[in-house]
Amino acid sequence: MKSWGKALLLFAACVGMAVLAYMQGGADAWYLSVCFALIWVQAGLFYVFALRGLRVQRRLSGDVFLAGDTVTAQLDIRHHTPVPMPWLLVRETWIHEGSGTPLIYSKLLFPWWKTNLCLPYKITGLMRGAYRFSHFEAAAGDLFGFAVRRVTRDDLHRLIVYPKPLEVGMTAMSLQADDAGARSAKRVRRDTPSITGVRDYVSGDPYHRIHWKSTARLGRLMTKDPEQAASVKRMLLLDTAPAAAPAGAAQPLLEKGIALAAGFFEAAAGAGGSCGFACSSSDARRIAPTIRPDLTLAYDVLASVGGKPALPFPDLVRKEAAALPPDTSMLCITSTLDVALVRAIREARTRRRDVHVIYVHARPSLSVAEREVAAALQAAGSSFTEVPHPPREWPVQGGVADATA
Repeated sequence: MKSWGKALLLFAACVGMAVLAYMQGGADAWYLSVCFALIWVQAGLFYVFALRGLRVQRRLSGDVFLAGDTVTAQLDIRHHTPVPMPWLLVRETWIHEGSGTPLIYSKLLFPWWKTNLCLPYKITGLMRGAYRFSHFEAAAGDLFGFAVRRVTRDDLHRLIVYPKPLEVGMTAMSLQADDAGARSAKRVRRDTPSITGVRDYVSGDPYHRIHWKSTARLGRLMTKDPEQAASVKRMLLLDTAPAAAPAGAAQPLLEKGIALAAGFFEAAAGAGGSCGFACSSSDARRIAPTIRPDLTLAYDVLASVGGKPALPFPDLVRKEAAALPPDTSMLCITSTLDVALVRAIREARTRRRDVHVIYVHARPSLSVAEREVAAALQAAGSSFTEVPHPPREWPVQGGVADATA
């Protein structure tokens, strides 16, 4: 029963007891009549004055985060309630714009005469994209449960979550396809494929240019080659169409591909190369290859990737192959291997375009059909790399937890 219905029932009880006391007399009847009247009066006062002048201030630990991070929020609640407030239920709702998943923080308090409240909480396991604050709701009730007052507040708060870039090794692969087109497929685990920009150390190279990570990985001295890195131009092409199988793999594989793209942008910026980006999503912007990659713009675009594909990925490959400068190579990140992609890559190779295909999948190993498509891609002159992303590594949407010490 709603609060107004309870109050009406209580008022009827007060009138009934008053009539009974007037007609029959007796101390018990008058005592009950006075008690019911006092309860009804306090319920009315509570409904009128509870949560009066409610003000809510929200402070966040930041505005931009990486996927998997934790954001801490602090609620400062102030009100001017002249009557005691036995209980207060606070609820905040955030919405992940990409998936529509709500994240709800709720806490039951017993403030009584307290008018200033501080409530810290945290949102864990952030997913790439944007979180939008939906609404704040406070519900308070009197001691006997006859009056409940609800107040809502809206505010403009938005969190941007960038993809967490995968670390990219400098010599894991070359983006240049050989003339014979017989490059072998490579299997990538933790260290993902990357741009070039290092070479073997030769006598006379400055020691400060030694690339120690590549040296440790290869077991020989490697040095940075700024001229080679600066001359390399690449265009990242991302396939946002969902993978056919297995079930539930579409979003995790897309997130893996986006993390790969973020890693390539980081590596290109660190090596002084140029890197562009385009995807088949209708919501994301295109970034043309530039001399110095704008990482802020790149992360903003990668965070916005989503929605329905605007065109098939093979058509995107054809479009970019025809529009890019001749000295720009293409790196295609996809979760689908089919004949249409082979045809698009073959057309790109006829323009003397260097192409590398990175296949992100969730299976333990490639199937026979996938190996045949991979062989066809290599025969067309494209290099090929597979990046396994098993279900145990899939990201999981976090939740909301109380951060009260």
